[in-house]
Amino acid sequence: MNGSTTSWPRISGALGSAAGFAAGIIATLVASLVGATTHHEIGLFALALAVAGVSAVTTVVGALATCVQCWLLYAGFIVGRSGSLVLDEASAETAGLFAIIALAATGIAGGGTTVRARLTR
Repeated sequence: MNGSTTSWPRISGALGSAAGFAAGIIATLVASLVGATTHHEIGLFALALAVAGVSAVTTVVGALATCVQCWLLYAGFIVGRSGSLVLDEASAETAGLFAIIALAATGIAGGGTTVRARLTR
């Protein structure tokens, strides 16, 4: 063994963003079903898990896109309940928390190689 670490592939920023949006929607729906509209911490936890999970397998661009999308889902559908974006101090703190989680999960996962889809004819 030469002591080097093997990096694992990451999905591109565009695919990471799409995966983050899907994960965010699923997390929002599940959290809403278990009472996140009245207990916001449930939605915060569910969406933070979505941000961390997707950020660990994508690039920084994909992680930050996921962060923004999940924050919008949280502020609009968990706190705002009907898609009305709630912009208050708690919402801003949540945006910051999601950004820290996204960057930490991307950094903890280490530098991998980006996987890009290629279409051939």
